[in-house]
Amino acid sequence: MGQFIFDVAESQHQLWARSIWSSAYICGIEGVPWYTTARLEADRLTVERDIDESGKLYLPWPIEGFGPMMQATCSLRPSPRPYSLLLELARGGCYNVRSQSDVWHRSGLRLEESFNRNLDEATAAFIEASGCGERLGVQSEFALRSLSLLHAAAEELSESYAAQAISFRKQNESKLSTLIGGMIHCEGGEPKHGADYSGAFNATSVRMSWGEIETDAGRYDYDRIDEVLGWASAVGLRVIGGPLLDFHDRMLPHWLYLIEDDFDKLLDSVNGFVERTVKRYRGRVQIWNCASGLNTQGPIDLSDEQIMRLAVTVLQTVRRIDPQTPAIISFDQPFGEYLAHHRNGISPIHFADALARSGLGMAGLGVELRVGYSGFGTLPRSTLQIGQMLDRWATLGMPLLVQVAIPAETSTDSLARRPGSLLTMGGDEVVGEVTQMRYASAIIKMLLAKQFVHAIVWEGWDDTVPHLLPHSGLIGSSGTRPLLEYFKRLRRDLLA
Repeated sequence: MGQFIFDVAESQHQLWARSIWSSAYICGIEGVPWYTTARLEADRLTVERDIDESGKLYLPWPIEGFGPMMQATCSLRPSPRPYSLLLELARGGCYNVRSQSDVWHRSGLRLEESFNRNLDEATAAFIEASGCGERLGVQSEFALRSLSLLHAAAEELSESYAAQAISFRKQNESKLSTLIGGMIHCEGGEPKHGADYSGAFNATSVRMSWGEIETDAGRYDYDRIDEVLGWASAVGLRVIGGPLLDFHDRMLPHWLYLIEDDFDKLLDSVNGFVERTVKRYRGRVQIWNCASGLNTQGPIDLSDEQIMRLAVTVLQTVRRIDPQTPAIISFDQPFGEYLAHHRNGISPIHFADALARSGLGMAGLGVELRVGYSGFGTLPRSTLQIGQMLDRWATLGMPLLVQVAIPAETSTDSLARRPGSLLTMGGDEVVGEVTQMRYASAIIKMLLAKQFVHAIVWEGWDDTVPHLLPHSGLIGSSGTRPLLEYFKRLRRDLLA
């Protein structure tokens, strides 16, 4: 068994609730988490996994001005001798920012003077921490300063990369061809504030989920979807339809318990719904999102083989009925954090790779980034780390559709179909409209900088009507949110 031990200064571990330390996990060279157990006892964090090989520790840590953000060490060997936690996190941050900036600079990126200054100061603070010997408290202070400066440097590096990459794209395209849309939950019919919507987006994502259409076995309700598609056609928006099968908790039909123990009947029921829906909307949908959430633990316990059969069946049915329209499958939690807590979980990128190599005619991959939600979300990370994750997915050689959601409020959302608590993780950072704007705008710019990202979906629109995720919309009870105006500027200045 591989065991990693880390010394934690007493002044640091008292900042956190004990349950937060269980978020720590170890990744291998591929960036895929291993099943990990983590515990804090006195002033030591012990992290264990089944194999005795080197790996990187990942752990969320509060950064001043940003709240808890995922940090990573360099590759470490299992050892009975403890490492200094904050020193190793600072070492990992230095390596990541310095190596990425060097690669981009060699490729022609112009680095800002303020970035170089922050990076030099962060490196100096790390060197000071390295020379503190056994003085763990003093060492931790220098390491924390290094981490704070490194995060600021990473965000500035990402901003420079995104701005210069978008400017380069505009030299070849007067307007970017990337599709950007907000997700419409059809329970409310044609969206309110339609003029605001068409002013912000050049596409729309229309939910056509099995659980919301076939609410009773054999009875289908397409009326609201017809209404939304009629509106989208009238205002000239391209349509992303789906996911047809949403395998997340609370998203499947309530009557499914009658057949959930008979996989063949389940497969037939799914296939029947998909066939009926694709036939109905063939020619009115420009991208089919066939399925979502199959890589994470769903409400029905299925084997890996059954999950793969489900994905293949849905994809084949869509391709058979509508071979001209691109079809994709979406993958939840693309960093794979859930693998650290589920021994038999499916790696998202490996699952995607298997489907991409299957020869089934899949046109692209969907990546779902729900930042700030507990249980089904992605732990907060720097924009630089998100961009690096997307680059790993791009090695599969397929275009990406990226769905993004970040909450704008912390209160209970009674209209959300998929409720969940926010990831405060013991910090004092308050999620609000300004926080949503800050995180989201940085991520969206990074996505626009990546030419392999062909479509971006903001997973929310209007929180005053029934919707999917808590407080992810661009319209709230007090009116429009700042992020809506940001999307309008992008639509006006950049998008075709």
